[in-house]
Amino acid sequence: MRHTLPPVPLVGRDAELASLTATLRDAVLGRAQTVFLAGEGGAGKTRLARQIADLAREQGLAVAEGRAFAVETGVPYAIFTDALLPLLRGLEPGALTVLTRGAGSDLAPILPALFTPAGRAGESPAEGKARMHWSFAQLVGRLAERRPLLLVLDNVHWADDASLELLHFLARQAHAGAIDGHLFILATYADAERDDAPVLRSVEQSLASIGAARTVRLAPLSAEQTIELVQRTFGEPAAAVREFALSLHAWTRGNPFFVDETLKSLVESRQLAHRGGRWEGWSTESLVPSRSVRDVVLERVARLGAGARELLDLCAVLGARIRLATLRAVSPIAEPALLDDLDELRRANFLVEVPGHDAAYDFAHPLVRDAVYASLGRARAQGMHDGVAESLERAYGDDALSHADELAFHFTHGSSGDASAGAVRYLAAAGRQALARYADSAAASYLQAALDASAAGTLSNDERWRIVEALARVRQRLGELDAARDLWRRARDGAVAAGDAARVAAVERRMGLMSASAGEHAEAIGHFDAGLAAIGVGDQPALEARLRLARATSLHALGRSAEALDDAGAALRAASALGDRALLARAHRGLLLLYAWTGPSDAARAHGEQAALHAAASGEKEVEWSAHWAMAVHAGLTGDAESTARHARESERLAEEIRSPVLRLWTADVTIEYLAGVGDWQGALAASDRAIPLARALGQRTLLPRLLVWTGLVHRALGDMDRARELIEEAWRLTGAGERAAAATSDVHAVVPAYTGMAGWLMANSEHARALAVGEAGLAIADRAGYVAWAIYRLLPFIIETSLYLEDFERAARHNARLRRDSEGLGHALGLAWADTTDALLAYLTGEPARAVPLLRAARAALESVPFVFDAARLRRFIARALADAGDAAGAAHELREAHAIFVRLGARREIGQTREELRLLGERLPTPRVRNAAAGGLSAREAEIARLVAARKSNKEIGSALAISDRTVSTHLSNIFGKLGVGTRGELTDLVRGWGET
Repeated sequence: MRHTLPPVPLVGRDAELASLTATLRDAVLGRAQTVFLAGEGGAGKTRLARQIADLAREQGLAVAEGRAFAVETGVPYAIFTDALLPLLRGLEPGALTVLTRGAGSDLAPILPALFTPAGRAGESPAEGKARMHWSFAQLVGRLAERRPLLLVLDNVHWADDASLELLHFLARQAHAGAIDGHLFILATYADAERDDAPVLRSVEQSLASIGAARTVRLAPLSAEQTIELVQRTFGEPAAAVREFALSLHAWTRGNPFFVDETLKSLVESRQLAHRGGRWEGWSTESLVPSRSVRDVVLERVARLGAGARELLDLCAVLGARIRLATLRAVSPIAEPALLDDLDELRRANFLVEVPGHDAAYDFAHPLVRDAVYASLGRARAQGMHDGVAESLERAYGDDALSHADELAFHFTHGSSGDASAGAVRYLAAAGRQALARYADSAAASYLQAALDASAAGTLSNDERWRIVEALARVRQRLGELDAARDLWRRARDGAVAAGDAARVAAVERRMGLMSASAGEHAEAIGHFDAGLAAIGVGDQPALEARLRLARATSLHALGRSAEALDDAGAALRAASALGDRALLARAHRGLLLLYAWTGPSDAARAHGEQAALHAAASGEKEVEWSAHWAMAVHAGLTGDAESTARHARESERLAEEIRSPVLRLWTADVTIEYLAGVGDWQGALAASDRAIPLARALGQRTLLPRLLVWTGLVHRALGDMDRARELIEEAWRLTGAGERAAAATSDVHAVVPAYTGMAGWLMANSEHARALAVGEAGLAIADRAGYVAWAIYRLLPFIIETSLYLEDFERAARHNARLRRDSEGLGHALGLAWADTTDALLAYLTGEPARAVPLLRAARAALESVPFVFDAARLRRFIARALADAGDAAGAAHELREAHAIFVRLGARREIGQTREELRLLGERLPTPRVRNAAAGGLSAREAEIARLVAARKSNKEIGSALAISDRTVSTHLSNIFGKLGVGTRGELTDLVRGWGET
């Protein structure tokens, strides 16, 4: 007789299986995919995921499978560790080094079993976390490049928040093409559990909104599908099992797990029996079905031998992946009986062996573990947790703290609960470890639990204050500023009570930095003052210098530049007296940043060179990078193209050495504007195409708006006004520009560029009155912050140009006087060139064309020397108008032809058209397009196709639909086509294309 259930086939999942198989095929072809597989508990998500994994292996793909467990929701990156460790450990020697490209220490928080962390002095948590995310995505991308990769993440509803953030980043990078596209991420979750997982909901919705992921839902089996399952499982005629299967469907509501467990129970109890070559017992009258999944599981458990039942209870208490080594440490059952009991549990399908792991087991389904654990009762479960905690602590010995999260779980679920000394010790250790791994939510949970438990007197005062300070840092990192402030106050009060002045000052500095980051600079200064008062003058010179540098930044933000310079100078003198080159680097960098925005330029450059020198000597690469970056920004703002390029190259080199995606982004911020200024617009757009998705993924709230604005202004100049508006409006929304709160924001470096971009777009869209209002509102914000350079750079020129359009010459002259005065103070060559331009335009527009010509030419030469190519070329058109008004038609035509050639090279579609119209009005023959066919013009096949569709009078929308690309992409291609062919309108392009014939 057969008393075990035959293998149950996969039934009712044909559509889902076909969909996932097609997705797998897309990944093999290099189109990265992320899919969430969802359904109720027991719907068959894990089984379907395993089916896809088996198919992937058959096709030669690499497969990494990880599972989250309910008891590990606070363990950082557990699901990724589970998935990737077996795959990475199986690589040939040396391959891992090649794959990580020296970034192993960055990956240590995620894969601590493989890599050792390396501390970076002065690095912010945000920067460290971003570098870790980037390095991990690059590792996964290189794995997928070697061999297409299926990454299965099972039960992500139990994954820790840090893992979900990492999943979001990885999926976005794969979707954006930032890593190799031969990647399929398949994540499963239970619908009911998702409701209690807000981070998972946010990740799923975010990825879906950008088209980076989709969700496949598994419904319960229908009655007909249940009939098919029973018939195929037992090999009996459908007619013989139909009535039974319909009853089974009614009992189980079509839940595949419930169906499976019910059939197992009926077979094990011999209500369904195999006799004489066929199965009997299909009469529903004699069957007594279980009322719930839990009941049917426990019926099966009751049939186990005593040793196997005892071992199953222990496995349920352990909760997560069950390793044989752990069972040996905590089980009273000795071998070989232990192995016999494990075999019984495997044969009964309560436990399954985990492939790729040495002697490790999982519950066949989480619902099995839930049913067994619930059956223990509270008192017995607590006692078992006590025993497990003590046994594991003994087994781990001196290495116990490395398993702090596991031990904390068992101690807190034991009979003493959170109040036990062991619970507090391991909760605090797990919190600090999570903090070091950038798993902020987990750190907050552990540390808060430790702090609550410490009220029972299980910790010394010093240990308690260390927990308070760690929890304050993590609350701050999570953006929970009110909670962080309360904790910092408790830490400060504890330091005051202990008479520890240095600790008081250190806490006040942290509180001040937190206030400054929220734009509350007056409050920040109060904290810095209190910190300085606590230590007195000269008692703690290094700490005093850091407090003064921090206070200088807030003073400057409030427009108190003289006081800010005094503080920074005092910090520099203290650092010099100490001979501390790292502190000297920071002090010089502080002065560089102060002088860069307020002048004089020579002082900024001098302090920048010193900051870079001391940082290089002390190994402070992040500070060295920031010095070169700030000097590149300063050189760009002041029109020193050679210095901009030189310092940008140094910034790029250092960012690569540091392996920092965030520093690469800040370098790209400078590079994009530099390329735009010198006229390499395609290079600028290529750089922004790489930078903007990464800035979004890394949550760069200051940098992203700037990247959007710079890119939007390039599209504005190209004539792609819809794309320009889209980018600039996104920056406007992100910064809260236009809202009352924005006027008081400390994030001037994001808000003022947003105002600048919006003013520029409105002006180009001929909305001059609105452009003027927006520009002057942005100018007021820059003035309140004391950031003169942001006023000079584009903002004042846009305001002046708009005033000229409105013929408000008095306003233009007034703003230009301010522009010249501030530019002279900063030594701002570009600002002075713009001021010369305004003087020349005022002369021309107020009726003095003859006097205007030499002024216009001098201004054009100044812009070209910066160089600011586009602005200089636009000025040539005004020179032409002035020459024409003065009767020099030949000179006017020459200037227009020169301008036309520059606009063609840039691809400035609107300017090409306007310049050609002005030539036409002069009666001049229009410049002949440089080419007569697509091949000679260097058009790509796609560009030639788009050109022919334009000639067929198709709109951008119609072209995009025909070619399966977006309207925006069509517009970008058209800008390139206009530039390459030297035409300014769709009509001219049509005439040119019709001359190609069949070429």
